[in-house]
This record gives sequence, C-alpha cells and structure tokens, in this order.
Amino acid sequence: MSHDDDRSAIANGLSTSWNDIDSKFVPSNHHEMSLAHVEGPGYDQSEYRGHISLKSMNADKLSKGGIHPRLVSNLFHLIRNAPGSTHMVAVVDGQAQRSYNVMLMLLNTSISDLFKMYGKVFRNVGTLNDQDLIPISSMNPIDVNSSQPSMTLLELLRIRKIKIHMVPIITPSLVFEKTVCGGQYTFTPYLAARYSADYQVIMYIDGDTAMVESSNKRTLNEILYDRFFGQKSSKCAGHRMRLIEQYVKPEYNNNEAVLQCTQNLALDKKKWQYALKNCHLKEGHIVARTDSVYAFSVHHPDTLDGYLPEGVDDCKPPYSKMEQNAMLRDIEHEQHELISRYYLGEDEFVQLHLRNRERKAECACFFEP
Repeated sequence: MSHDDDRSAIANGLSTSWNDIDSKFVPSNHHEMSLAHVEGPGYDQSEYRGHISLKSMNADKLSKGGIHPRLVSNLFHLIRNAPGSTHMVAVVDGQAQRSYNVMLMLLNTSISDLFKMYGKVFRNVGTLNDQDLIPISSMNPIDVNSSQPSMTLLELLRIRKIKIHMVPIITPSLVFEKTVCGGQYTFTPYLAARYSADYQVIMYIDGDTAMVESSNKRTLNEILYDRFFGQKSSKCAGHRMRLIEQYVKPEYNNNEAVLQCTQNLALDKKKWQYALKNCHLKEGHIVARTDSVYAFSVHHPDTLDGYLPEGVDDCKPPYSKMEQNAMLRDIEHEQHELISRYYLGEDEFVQLHLRNRERKAECACFFEP
C-alpha cells in the first residue's frame, strides 16, 4: 500500500541522473537496504475427472490454500540470516482467504511446536535482539519442554523485524493449471512493475527452498548489499543464485527432518562439497536491484539501457548454461570474470532446493557420499 496509483510519488523520489552517488534509492549500509524474498504464486491442487484442477476451498475445509508445506522450515533460515526483510507470498486470488486464515493460525503457533528440536536459540530474546546473524552452527537439536511458555511465530518475526506480505493474484485458474511453473512466469513481470519502488533488492525463490549462508559472519542482507551497493560491488543489475537440490523422501517429509537435512548438509564439509559438485542440477533463481530492471523473469532480470543507473551493467551472459559452466571452470577464459560476476558464489550463499521429486538418486537428504 506504499504507492499511489498514478506513480507520482515514486517518480518524484527517483534520481533523474541515475547516479549511485546522488541517488536517494541507494542505501548507505545493509541495515538500511530493503530486501524482499518472494515465493509463489502458491495454490492447492486436486484431480477432477482425471485432470489437475485448482481445488475448491468449499469442497475441502482442510486445504492449506496457497501456503506451501515448506514455509515453516524456510522461514526458520530467513529468521536466522535475513533480519529486517520481507517475505512475500503470492497466492491465487480464489484461495486468498483460506491462505490468510492458515497463515494467521501458523503465526499464532508456538515456536516450541513449530521447531521442536531446532528452536532453542530462538528462545533467547537477547540473542534475537542483539545478533544480526544467528549461525546455522548454533542451531543444535535439543528437546524443549513444551510445558514451558514459548513465544509464537508472530512474536519471533516481530523481534527479528521480518514482515509477511501476502499478495493475491487475480489470474484465471487456467494460467496456473496449464502453464510452466504454475504462473510464476506471468507473476514476475508484475512483481517488478508493482514493487520495485518498495524494495531496493528483490529475491525470487521457490516455496520449497532454504537460503543457506556459507559464512558465519554475514547475513543475506550484508552479502547482497556488498554485491549491489558496496565498495566492492559487482555493479550487476541482477545475479543468479546457485541452486543445490536435495530430494526429500516421503519418510522424511516433515518439518524436523527437513531442518535436520539442511543442518547436516551445511555443517558437514564432505557432504557440502559433494552436493556443490554433483547436485547443481538446474538453473537458480534471480536476485536483482530493483532500480535497474524493466521486468523479472524467474531466472534472470530483463533490463533496458534507460533503466540502468550510471555505472551498473546488465551482466547476464549471452551463453548457454553448458558454455557458462565451462567458462566458470576455465579461469583463463576471457569471459570468466563476466560470468563469475553474474553468479552468486558458493562462498556467499546457496539456494537449497528441498524438493519432493527425485532428479538424481544421490542428491537426497541423509545420503552419505
């Protein structure tokens, strides 16, 4: 609700010179940087007469609507490493009310119930207030006495200054039933057009991913500030994230097992290096400076010359994925620097895809390399 319909307030607030030094849009540090991580559109499905169809909320009172089953485990990591950011959830308009009710119920649930084994650090209010990054190494499993009073997820998010923003998407259900990725490709251009003035950096993610930092020193906010605005900035309008897949078998399809899978992978150097080498199975999603994009696609930002601030480049390499991977391996290649500028490195953070379908047998939770 931060914009006006004729965009006059936005236009008046933007720098006419598109110069990073003078622009009011550029934050002076990572605490000032406004970051949104966006998933969706999410929706519930069922089969009707042999075809996938959007599930009726009236027919199924137990439906979760557009709330992804992995939301709780994904928020766990964003609470740790992205304080002060916004988690935006796009949902199908016809399922928005049910999604909202489910979200409210979730927000009012005790963290002792949501994070039974891994929520110990979240019970220390001093740590939550004083520590930017809560390292994944400190999230040791421990049984918590459920009879002890515990804050709710809503209270925890407020302490970490993380907002939840639900966006109903008014689009015919056919778009979600018949298009690739359930309408993501139609949603992302709207995302750029509607929210570019509200956030300086927008990160598009899958609903079943976890953002895992590779260092115990910097939050996602700090990493992205350094990439986009810091003294050592790559000066790229957007970056593609490194996407590592882990298959969650049906017997592990619960919140505690998913958190344990992430914990095991992140803290075991042998498993981590194995996954980085063998489980980078598809293209990662995009994170972009919003003053530099004409529109988002799921995997890259579309930019126009007139949209690029002075000194910022559209670094998207004009090569196939195979060619890019070869150039990344060959540090002597003349295009190596350009491609490495565009991709977020494994020493920054990775997008861990905890999917429910197997693509490669050894890329699975609790697999021992």
